[in-house]
Amino acid sequence: MSKRILTVIIGIPIIFVCTYFGGWSFFFLVTLIALFALNEFYNLMLKKGYSPSYLVGSCVTVFFTWFTTFTLKHPNWEPYAIGILTTAIIVTFSAGIFLKKAQDSTVNASITLLGILYIGWMISYLILIRQLNPYGHYLFFLMIAIWACDTTAYVVGTNFGKIKLSPYISPNKTVEGSIAGFVVSVIAASFFSWMIGMNMVHGIILGMIIGIVSQISDLVESLIKRDAGVKDSSNLIPGHGGVLDRMDSFILTAPIMYYYLSWFVL
Repeated sequence: MSKRILTVIIGIPIIFVCTYFGGWSFFFLVTLIALFALNEFYNLMLKKGYSPSYLVGSCVTVFFTWFTTFTLKHPNWEPYAIGILTTAIIVTFSAGIFLKKAQDSTVNASITLLGILYIGWMISYLILIRQLNPYGHYLFFLMIAIWACDTTAYVVGTNFGKIKLSPYISPNKTVEGSIAGFVVSVIAASFFSWMIGMNMVHGIILGMIIGIVSQISDLVESLIKRDAGVKDSSNLIPGHGGVLDRMDSFILTAPIMYYYLSWFVL
């Protein structure tokens, strides 16, 4: 427990400072997070006997975060996203020609591309959320709601949970913890929306979305680890497992929150 607390004391202020000031410090933070999470994902696939291309995946992921940062001055960036995704597919599958290994080449290229999209592309949405207002209030909103949900689900599930939520994926998660996490996510989102002057209805809806999608996103990563036969994606973060373990709830939630904010709030 002491390692977990120490990691939080050191890590959270760094994340908050980079988020608040934005700019290149935030770009480097998100890029490092994406690269570590991507390589942990590829390591899980290695345990399954596959051979994804770390170099291709890492280069394309860095390009994704750079491209996203570059488009902050160009609001109508979405049409270019299709071109970027198409380029990623072409590069990933073309790289197999130079690896000189025909066996499982299709599977390895597919897994390389999956890592790029699942982690590199999805995590880049954190940059887009950050730029929606000057000091990253919406990203703080997302972080607080997710952490409130995760922490409550863990505490309630550990102490009061009886009904298993999904025993074949994550035996420690419970229905009671999941419901409690959802409720606290809505409460935290409602309170924070009031603090930043957002319409309370939007705050409640976002809290509900985050309370549901973040837990689904967590279970998706747990399913990947279960398939690979491991408990944590790595032991990089003392007391917390790997970067992918810490980012799992954000991966599917960040894009949905970005589009909700873009379409209905802003």
